[in-house]
Amino acid sequence: MVLSVRYKANLLEMRSFKRFETELAHLGFTHFQPLASLRPWVQRYFHLRVATDLPQGIEQTFYPDGGTSLHFYFPTQTLTQMISSDEPKVLFHCGQSRHSHAFLPGIELLIVRFHPGGAFHLLGIELQDIKSTTLVTAIDATQLQLTGLDQLLSQLAQTNQPARRIALLEHWLLQLNQRQFTAALSRHKCARINLVQASLPKLIQTQASLEDFYGQLPLSRRQFERRFKQETGFSPAQLLQLNRVKVARNLLSQSPNLSLVQVAFDCGFYDQAHLHQHFVRVTQQTPGQYKKRKMSQISNPTSR
Repeated sequence: MVLSVRYKANLLEMRSFKRFETELAHLGFTHFQPLASLRPWVQRYFHLRVATDLPQGIEQTFYPDGGTSLHFYFPTQTLTQMISSDEPKVLFHCGQSRHSHAFLPGIELLIVRFHPGGAFHLLGIELQDIKSTTLVTAIDATQLQLTGLDQLLSQLAQTNQPARRIALLEHWLLQLNQRQFTAALSRHKCARINLVQASLPKLIQTQASLEDFYGQLPLSRRQFERRFKQETGFSPAQLLQLNRVKVARNLLSQSPNLSLVQVAFDCGFYDQAHLHQHFVRVTQQTPGQYKKRKMSQISNPTSR
């Protein structure tokens, strides 16, 4: 049961990327897989180049799943009032709650999407600190003092090719990865540098009690939870529920004919009532409302 749910979650996520390519074709949406050495930290790169002749901006709703992202907005005619130089504007999105984002006509955007904890290991950003000091979901990344970011922005401004820009981003991220590893090595913490990240697949697969999960860790529960929250901004239990809701959303989007009882079972919830409780908390709508909207979109593809 555990392995099948994990496999289904991965398969559902890959199908969601393909669905986005169709649904967001009018936004010039494409996605790219990171280098193997960055995949523990980086989920995907997304590129959008919105047509200038769209009558108005397109608003999309995003739900928290524990991940974070860097958004690079490149200078276009649409952004002349927002960007006073040739370099892109870059924002760090915490994404800790449900939010909407408007994509304006003419916008060009490159997104680095991090797995939970990825921004901590690559960028040194502690989500727990950000959550405790601000309610803002997007932060000007130039204020975070990220090593090498100024040079990266200058390099990105010198090309308009998405593939070249991603190559520059990956080179920067690889340098940051090496820098973080070297620093941890100097502090004699190399054995546990990836402890939280290595535990994430097990946590996502966990369908039984979290006690089984904690029992396999080399740290005490309190020590691990402190480190986990520092790196991801969530407790293990919170992230587990976010992932279950994410799988439920993908199931309802791709197989809306499934009963809610079956969805709850497939996602590891105790029963439909627990699915309802956690789904509403994350998405601010019931599973039934979400399912009804998705079925309406299937019967009328133009109503997004």
